[in-house]
Amino acid sequence: MKVHIEKIETYDFDKIYNFIEKLNLAEILKGKKIILLKPNLLGAFPPERAVTTNPVVIDAIITYLKKVGKDIILGDSPGGSTSVKLVWERTGMKQLAEKHNIPLVNFITGGIIQQRTKTLKFPITNFIWEADAVINLSKYKTHSLMSYTGAVKNLYGLIPGLKKSDYHKEHPDHTKFAKVISGLYSLVKDRIVYNIMDGIVGMEGEGPSSGDPRNFGVMFASESASALDFVASSMMGFQPDKLEYILPSLEIDKLKESDIEVSDEWKNFKFHKVKIKKIGLYIKILAYSPKILTDLFKKHFTYYPDFNDNCRKCNICVESCPMQVMELKKGDSHPTINYDKCIKCMCCHEMCPYQAIYIHKSFLAKFIIK
Repeated sequence: MKVHIEKIETYDFDKIYNFIEKLNLAEILKGKKIILLKPNLLGAFPPERAVTTNPVVIDAIITYLKKVGKDIILGDSPGGSTSVKLVWERTGMKQLAEKHNIPLVNFITGGIIQQRTKTLKFPITNFIWEADAVINLSKYKTHSLMSYTGAVKNLYGLIPGLKKSDYHKEHPDHTKFAKVISGLYSLVKDRIVYNIMDGIVGMEGEGPSSGDPRNFGVMFASESASALDFVASSMMGFQPDKLEYILPSLEIDKLKESDIEVSDEWKNFKFHKVKIKKIGLYIKILAYSPKILTDLFKKHFTYYPDFNDNCRKCNICVESCPMQVMELKKGDSHPTINYDKCIKCMCCHEMCPYQAIYIHKSFLAKFIIK
């Protein structure tokens, strides 16, 4: 399995386009018309913060795909509860969508399909099954819980809304959460036809959003997300077998280390002293405290959709709920929600035309979910 690596030190459109052109994507995508691009859009961060996939990289990919006759959809489900419109604007996605006249979609709005492994159930955006193929556009970063985040971890955004926070809450240490990441990967990997990672300016330190930008000056690409991550994490100085979702993901792809190929100039290459910071207080509490304390913490770390006085009883939220757990009863001022079955995808919040639904957060959740 080939992992392509090219030295590109600045966001030079022509150099990035030339790199993409050499990947032979036209042949790989032969017979596939509708292509979903899934960048890393973690939150409402400007490109210079190096939190999200740089728009110049995405611009070059869109330009190439349009040249070879593909229809493109650009989308993600950002983390937390930040306004998605603000995410689109600050990350440069709104401008890209307008420039290329392509749809920009929030994964919350496309409906979900419930998929499961032997031990876990995942609500996954329907967009990845409606498209003919998905190209995964990740960002090269350190991660406060998982140490490293790249191509495989970027697919976590296929889970719409705040359900992502639930998995963090219920699987708080890196070993348990690694099983979440690799489990999700096993369910979606066949929909991902190619993986390209923006490592021109990545992040070191307390990633994925609070670290420091670092000019790594590289772009990565591979048909295998796990092979790409194996190589990219090694170049950061990690031992991939210590990153507990990398080797399981390779096994899912039926690959061994010996199957991975890179050009001679990148063999055994390591970046100099990549900064890794200690995990955050919240993660420490959940991962290393006695069970009685973690249970107490989880009990008081709550968040869920709720209604304010703006509700006009239009029933749009009830009709758009993918789990059908909302009901408008006669005489009630707003619909009721069966919270035992609510998956916190926040479709109701996204679809409400009157801003009548907000995210109720406990005291602890206000500090953790931004």
